[in-house]
Amino acid sequence: MKLAVLMSLMGLGTSLTIGANVKSPIAAGRLSPTKQFELNLTWESGAPDGVAREQFLVNGQFPGPPLIMDEGDNIEVTVNNFTPFNTTVHYHGIEQTGTPWSDGVPGVSQRQIFPGKQFVSKFTVQQHGAYWYHSHTSGQIMDGLYGPIYIRPRSIPGSLANVITNDTFEQTRIYNAIRSPRLLMLSDWFHMTSEELRKVAISADIDTLCADSILINGKGRVNCRNPKVLTDMVPASVKSVLQGMEYTVKGCLPLANTYAQTTFAHNFSAVPPSMFYECNATKSAEEVIEVDPSTGWASLAFIGSASISAPIVSINNHSLWVYEVDGSYVNPVKVDALTINNGGRYSCLVQLDKIPGTYPITAANSGFNQKIAGFGTLSYKHGRSVLTEPSINYGGIATNSAVVSLDESAIEMFTPSQPSQQPDETYILTIGRIKKAWEWSLNGNHSFGLAMEADRPFLWDPQSAAKSPLTIATMNDTWVDVIFSLSGNVSTLQPGHPLHKHSNRVYVLGTGSGIFNWTSVADAVKAIPENFNLINPPMRDTFTTLPAYKGESWMAIRYHVQNPGAFLLHCHIDPHLTGGMGLAMLDGVDSWPQIPAQYGPHGHWRSIVP
Repeated sequence: MKLAVLMSLMGLGTSLTIGANVKSPIAAGRLSPTKQFELNLTWESGAPDGVAREQFLVNGQFPGPPLIMDEGDNIEVTVNNFTPFNTTVHYHGIEQTGTPWSDGVPGVSQRQIFPGKQFVSKFTVQQHGAYWYHSHTSGQIMDGLYGPIYIRPRSIPGSLANVITNDTFEQTRIYNAIRSPRLLMLSDWFHMTSEELRKVAISADIDTLCADSILINGKGRVNCRNPKVLTDMVPASVKSVLQGMEYTVKGCLPLANTYAQTTFAHNFSAVPPSMFYECNATKSAEEVIEVDPSTGWASLAFIGSASISAPIVSINNHSLWVYEVDGSYVNPVKVDALTINNGGRYSCLVQLDKIPGTYPITAANSGFNQKIAGFGTLSYKHGRSVLTEPSINYGGIATNSAVVSLDESAIEMFTPSQPSQQPDETYILTIGRIKKAWEWSLNGNHSFGLAMEADRPFLWDPQSAAKSPLTIATMNDTWVDVIFSLSGNVSTLQPGHPLHKHSNRVYVLGTGSGIFNWTSVADAVKAIPENFNLINPPMRDTFTTLPAYKGESWMAIRYHVQNPGAFLLHCHIDPHLTGGMGLAMLDGVDSWPQIPAQYGPHGHWRSIVP
């Protein structure tokens, strides 16, 4: 039986085609001890935004098929690499408790999967909500190797809807919507391959800051706009960042902007004009999310799969109730727009109480690096064309003062969780560029280069790995603070960095502008208590720093070491990761796991069986 048929029988709604092959005929059922999925990776021609290029397909489609699981399931995923490239697949946000060898990071948890080989990941999911899988090799996310994951919860808190309404009938409809979310992957797209982009970045010494389009579920088109109109969208308070320049017709900041490209020596002649300055509009298909107003509510799970963009999303004439973030229930909060940072996931309820019609969905980049947007449609069943009002414009700016955007720092966990009030270790990491515009570091001194992907995985030898300046060793059952410090000036201006800690949700204790002048969170709390929350802080596996545009900024996190293994901590802006912004956390070196033979140095990656 096809997985698509099974998902239909189980009542799971998704706007994506569900087509991952399931080896067992009952694999999607709730009684199966193990769900088995097979992902066949190929390199083929595609044109998601109307411009043809070579890209990754997963089981013949882009994005890859949804992997639908149930909380508590044992999972087995077989990845068959039919492409000409080495690769791996990481399951973003899945904690991999007791299975660090299935985390999918080359040079950290496993070897790469070579062309013609297969790799089998096995793990148990004790989580629920929206996640995603993606390549963790080179810049392959920019080439389309990703797809969504949804883990159905064992139960939904009975009082979750009470914040939204006291009407018991409406509460029932809300819970029905939560059980059947629609999955929306928000990504940016490039007409050059990731390898081509990287070669230009190195030869020209530039940061890759410009995409060709914004996609919703792999659909979109190239939009071109008048440079003056784009420039006029920038608020006066931050217009100095433009240095008197206009955006290009593609929405990019010109290469000469030193806030964007630094004051390092450049070779701009190595940059193809199409990368920043040329734009040819297309009319390819855009995503349509059809909803039935008779159900009262729809649940939309937004998955941030962009490489350099951070889309802010809104739906004309509709508010969004955010109720789940990174797979954890939060106190529902009503907003008109929210920013979907790279790697983050946000599940929202939308009340279907408007005139049956078609309502534009806008996903506009929120960063100053580029003014670009993608569009879709929320279409009521049997609806018609109606006049609507947008909450944000093409530049990602609110259209009026009444528009409410999500405040990440105000997110409260639905089930309060308090971290230890005292950490065992504190690490202060300085984020920034080193030596080159394209080269980044998470510790201020060393770059986690792409060559390390071919190295012996840290998981196999933690004693030797601990000697590397690109690792941090922690003890099991301890609490660890990590403080990220960003500097900002003419040569090192930085965007907000979406950071991802593999294996853990972390407590986001606080953020702030200015220099972090203290040696610990405790000392900082004494000086600026208003910047911290140690009672019920947000829990995230992907968390974004404040930008450092003309000064410094910082973020403090705390996590509990309870899953020994080698896990990456890195920026999820793809060119920043490939540029070296990562560290390996050797968690629980005193309780290192016994690695199964097939995942260790003497294991072997099987050849694909025809």
